[in-house]
Formats: sequence, structure tokens, C-alpha cells
Amino acid sequence: MKKGIYILILTIAFTLVKDRAYGQFLKEANPFADENVDDLGNVSDDFQTSFFEALKQKGIENYERAIMELNKCISMSPSSHPILYFERGKNHVFLKKYDEAALDFNKFLELEPNNEDVLEALYEVYFQQRDYDAAETTVKNLINFDVQYKEDLARIYTSTKRYNEALDLIDELDEEIGTDIYRDRLKNRLYLLSGDTSRQVKAIEKNIASNPKSEAEYLKLILLYSEQGNTQKAYETALELQKVNPYADEVHLALYKFNLNDNKIDEAISSMQKVLESTRMSAAAKHRVLNDFVLFVNGNPQYESQLEKAIAVFDTQVGDSNIYQELASYYIKKGSKDKALPYLKKALQSDPENLELIKNTSLLLLDSGSFKDAEEIAANALDLYPSQPLLYLTYGVALNNQGKFKAAIDQLELGVDYVIDDVKMEIDFYQQLGDAHKGDGNASTASKYYNKVEQLKAQG
Repeated sequence: MKKGIYILILTIAFTLVKDRAYGQFLKEANPFADENVDDLGNVSDDFQTSFFEALKQKGIENYERAIMELNKCISMSPSSHPILYFERGKNHVFLKKYDEAALDFNKFLELEPNNEDVLEALYEVYFQQRDYDAAETTVKNLINFDVQYKEDLARIYTSTKRYNEALDLIDELDEEIGTDIYRDRLKNRLYLLSGDTSRQVKAIEKNIASNPKSEAEYLKLILLYSEQGNTQKAYETALELQKVNPYADEVHLALYKFNLNDNKIDEAISSMQKVLESTRMSAAAKHRVLNDFVLFVNGNPQYESQLEKAIAVFDTQVGDSNIYQELASYYIKKGSKDKALPYLKKALQSDPENLELIKNTSLLLLDSGSFKDAEEIAANALDLYPSQPLLYLTYGVALNNQGKFKAAIDQLELGVDYVIDDVKMEIDFYQQLGDAHKGDGNASTASKYYNKVEQLKAQG
């Protein structure tokens, strides 16, 4: 398939087909663009009327009516005009009637074999239906028109977990027409899926051999070795990169880990700082290094001040919810909840709809006595998640602790109805309802809720 068609590989859906190039037919401003009237030959007026009515109806997305008109044409001339079957098949595609579409496209090919546009349409139908055997047969015929259809064959091999065959095809294409960014990304995904890192290493080494000044290839190799935990090879590759560019920031990705493992902590910290301060390094690489240092400091708390400096640098470079959560977890494990809270707040700013993050932040705010902030987070979160009982409970606790007893009663009574098979949470709701009614001056109602608490505890 042409590049513009294929770029949404692996997740493509026919519901999007009108917004893409689909041969020359499915994206048309003029509904009459499909067929030159002269190509129809000597046909009756009724035939012409129905045919162009079909095109018009398809143009206004009235696909059922278009099919009806094409059926009239086919009944008048069942084998003289293959285009009728292609047109009908396209309308079936728009209606997601893929079996009928495949029959029509195949009928066209019986009458007029080896039509690239129809083969391509048929291939897409088979792929949509996950009929990979038929899709493979069809796309192999398309390769005769354009070798770039090998990308589609690789798509099929990927879907059927034939990753090495897919890689072979991509390598063939690179040899035949040159590399491109899309296929590089596809190869990286295939390497990941196949787990064949040795093949990936060989490919990168081959690229370096043919272009020894390519810093990007050295970086790929450093990252690959680092992900494999092969610190020595990553270090050796970094030294080679240093010969190419003594000032390359990427070198420090490998030097950081190598020096850390070699117990050269000051040198490792220096390399970490260079990675974090670099304007060339990706956020993912910085995240990886900082997260690794967090784990190191967890067992070596004497370096906590260096960690805090590194965090400050990272904070100015990257806003990353995941690393903020990891830093918060680190401080919570150390019992430093006051240090954890700012990172949870930052994580929530980066990812405000993350339910687990909302829960963890609001609970820590309650624990720290920040009831107004907990109230605000719970109130906003309930707009997103109106059936989450824990949010009502944290909301109620926050309101109770601010003396807003009537509002607390309202929220707690709403929330308790969402509690299912969780006796501990039910106890917490009734305890808070008792406190709210007591604070509101209704001792008898409060007593009823406190009695429920005791009954549930006795059952437990």
C-alpha cells in the first residue's frame, strides 16, 4: 500500500477510510469522478440514469440507495462492466459489510484480473476481517505493481507474530529503495516484539560500519546495551562515540551506569547531571537515569542530597507524572510524607484524570491535615468518577474536619450507596456519618450510625 495509506498500520479501521487515500476512488469531492461516461460504452438511458444516481447517492453517503441503483445496472449488464462490482463493493465497505464487499471485489477481478486498486481494496477487506491467509495472497499480487507493498506483507507477518519474516521484508525494502523513518520505527517495534536483540545489535553495528560518524547509531547501541543490562558493552560503545564527538552528552548515559557499578559514585553523579541538563537527551533517557539513581539512593541514603539536586534539575527539564510518583513513593517508604506530597501534587498536575493518583494524593492530604486541598481534589474528581465511593469518603472526611457537617452528610450519604462488599469502607462511612451528625447537633442520629459501626465490627 502507498505510504499515505499505510502509515496507520496495525490499528487501521475502515471507519476512517473516507478520511484517507483509498486507491483513487474512496476519497472524492465529485461523486462522478469514479467513471468516465465514455468508458461505459453503448448502454441504455436507464443504465446511465441508475449508474450516475448510484454515484450521487454514494457522494451523499446514502450507501444503501447506491447499492440498489447498482443492482439495477448489474441486472441489465451482469458481466460487461466490472466497475459496477467495484462500486458496489465500496458501498458495502462503507456499510461495514465486508463479506459482501469481498465478493464484489473478487467478481471484478474475475472479469478484469490484476487491477491494482481493486486488489488493494480487497486486501484491506481481508485484513479488516483478520483473514490473514487471504490478505497475504492478495498483497503478494500487489507487490508485482510496487515493491513498497512489502510493508503491507510485513504488516500481515506482524499480526501473525512472524516477526523475523517481517524484519526480513523491511530489510529487503531498505536495500531496494533506501531507509526511511517509518520503517526504522517499525523495525524497532518488531525487534521489541520478537525479543531478538542480537539481530538489532548486528543491524546497528552494520550501520555504524557504513557510517562511522553517525552519533545517532552509537546512541541506539548505547541505549540497547543499557536496556539489556550490558554495562560493559554500553561503556565501550560510549568510548567509541567519544572519539567521534568528545562532547556528546549521550556518552554519559553509559558512563553513569558504568561508574555507578564500579563504585565511582562521584563520577556517576557527574554523568547523571550531564544527562539531566542536556538539551539533546530525550525525556525517557533522563527518566531512566533518575529512576535508577532513586533506587540507588534507597539503599544508600547518604546520597539523598545529591538526589534532591538531581530532582531539581529534572524538574526544570521534564514534567513527568511517572517519575513524580516514583519520587513520592520513595519518600513515603522513608516516612517523609511531607516530602512526598509535593511530588504527588506535581504528578496530579501532569495527569489530572489518573484515578489512582487522585486517591493517593487526597489520602495523603488528609493524613497531612490539608483538608481544604483534599476537599477540592475530591470534589473535582467526582465530576470525572461519580461512582467511586472512596472519593465520597475522602470528601466527607475533609468536610467534617473543616466543620462543614451538613455538606459532609450529603456527600457521605451519596457515597455509601456505592460501597459493595467492603465492610471496612462501610465502617469508615458510618463512622464519618456519626461524626457529621454529632457535629451538626443531632446526637440521636449519630448514635444510630455509631451502633452500625459496632455491629459491623462484631460481624467481622
